[in-house]
Amino acid sequence: MFSWQSKLRRWAGITMGLTLVMTSCQAESLAPEVKPITSTEGVKSTPTAEVLEPSGTFEAVACWFEVPETAQVDCGFVIVEEDHFEPTGKTIRLAVAIMRDKGMNHQPDPVIMLAGGPGERIAADAIVLGQAIAPLHPNRDLIIYDQRGVGLSEPALECPEFLEAMMDNLDESDSGQVAKSQFDSLMQCRDRYLAEGINLPVYNTRQSAADVEALRVALGYETVNLFGGSYGSLLAQAVMRDFPEHVRSVSMSSVLPIEKSVLLDTSTTASQAILDLLQACEGESTCASVYPDLKQKLFSVVERLNLNPLTMTLTHPISGEQYEALLTGDGVVGNLFTFLYISRIIPVLPQAIHDVYQGDYNLMQQLSSSRLALLDGLSRGTMLSVLCRDDLIGRTPQDQLEIRQALPDPLVSDIEADDLRNYAAFGLCENWPVPQDEAWVKLPLQSEIPTLLLAGEFDPITPPDYARLVASELEHGYLFEFPATGHDVLSSPCAQTIASSFVENPQLSPQSACINDMKTISFNVPTEIELSLQPFVDETRGFQGLVPAGWQELSPANLARKQTALDPAYFVLESKAGSRSGLFSDLTSQLGLDATQAPDDEQALGNFSWTLYKYDRGEVVIDIAITESDGKAYFVLLISPLDEYDLLNSDLFLPAVKAMKPIS
Repeated sequence: MFSWQSKLRRWAGITMGLTLVMTSCQAESLAPEVKPITSTEGVKSTPTAEVLEPSGTFEAVACWFEVPETAQVDCGFVIVEEDHFEPTGKTIRLAVAIMRDKGMNHQPDPVIMLAGGPGERIAADAIVLGQAIAPLHPNRDLIIYDQRGVGLSEPALECPEFLEAMMDNLDESDSGQVAKSQFDSLMQCRDRYLAEGINLPVYNTRQSAADVEALRVALGYETVNLFGGSYGSLLAQAVMRDFPEHVRSVSMSSVLPIEKSVLLDTSTTASQAILDLLQACEGESTCASVYPDLKQKLFSVVERLNLNPLTMTLTHPISGEQYEALLTGDGVVGNLFTFLYISRIIPVLPQAIHDVYQGDYNLMQQLSSSRLALLDGLSRGTMLSVLCRDDLIGRTPQDQLEIRQALPDPLVSDIEADDLRNYAAFGLCENWPVPQDEAWVKLPLQSEIPTLLLAGEFDPITPPDYARLVASELEHGYLFEFPATGHDVLSSPCAQTIASSFVENPQLSPQSACINDMKTISFNVPTEIELSLQPFVDETRGFQGLVPAGWQELSPANLARKQTALDPAYFVLESKAGSRSGLFSDLTSQLGLDATQAPDDEQALGNFSWTLYKYDRGEVVIDIAITESDGKAYFVLLISPLDEYDLLNSDLFLPAVKAMKPIS
């Protein structure tokens, strides 16, 4: 894998986290009659799960991805009962990738990764994910799988109709109409599932917990370690409750307590996280000076854009496809919520608010475009079946109304209260044919299993208070909070170090001195990096050339400018054995570019005759120069913001192309 490939994936905006659907509609109910449970007080856990002995069988298949020569990965399906509680012989298939550890100090207990969502797909990206979280499974196998109804597992409850409805409504200003359109699309998915014979009620957390135990048995492990993030942390709690005997340790990030409701309580946590962001800016002298009165500005922006939405063109960061969209006040709040997930982007959010207040929409447009890549990250049918089964137990529509009334007015969605009732959580679940589970499943977890809990300061959906709530009931719980961090806690090297130490010895509280070295948040303010070039020599790859001075080096001749967290400016020089066509195919595949596009020019520049390509991706322009000589291929790559293209092309890209040459 080339050194620039992981950067290109990040540039493309592949970032997943917990994604919610807050839409539903008043319609004739197709679900069994469910009487709401208003309290779990006095309800005791039943022994139902304890008598289960889930089992499964493993069926090996070729991996769905290319396995590096240095890795050993076994792929296949674990075949489990469709309904562990009433076995009928009907089975489903869980897609599994086992990343084998072949180290000298190999330990027999693997780490099982429990994905978020619910409904997050991870099996297809097992190699990338395994590399990203390598410290979390020291000297152990790593098991990555798609939960029931998700991704590569069979069946998978995908809902392309919902994605189509979301994209079709990007330019719709009526929030009620948007909600109804999305609801209608979900009902189309529901009807299709039922026609296909999908047993929707069995796609839930208790069944998934039994799947984890069945997976352990099928793969032949005596004990396991669990790692769950976001919804995966809730699933981990269910496994700890229902099947504790073979769990050695549990690590959780972005902790979601069993007793909370994602569909209802997120309004409160999101609002508070945004207020915390504004307060943090006010408390930092530079941010407060450059972006004064930020709370007032945000509230003004929300009101203004809800009354008069702004039309803008969004560019999908992966496909490059462009869409006409409306930026509303709710859309601004939605962007803040979404990107409080991603720690590296949090520092730019005050500038995005301030710029919109001043009439500059460039940063907010980048956020809205990047958000498009996050819309298709979940298997929606599974997500809805899980949430409608588990999430609203003990909650009522009155709770939803009271939560809404307690929010600051500017942070209340523009959707009407009646539409909220008809088109949001309760209306949706009333029409999703899944009855609520028993009240006891919402009881807080009590456990003696050693458990690590990791929380991010600005997490908008699973705040540190949630981790503290779960930790308070655990006999051996170790809680750590990370400053300047969002929902993606594991983006912190410190968090990975602590998790690695814990898995090695879960009986001891891991060393956490690295947290003291983490800085409080430092917000981006506009800066200018003067463009100048400096010589670069690469003895290993056998070439020399010019690179921009002062840009952040990600790896040799692989640099990002990083004026802000959203700055797309990125530059690469590369040489490798092989042909120009082979290198170009790899490059365009990584960037999602059309490999059949005709070159823009053929020029003799400097030491080579180059083929030049220019790709317009809406908010950015990609320049590629590629050539081959003496059995080696060379390329120069520049990604430029659209408004800086002429300068960066003339003063960086072309000089770098002319200067590149082999080392004689």
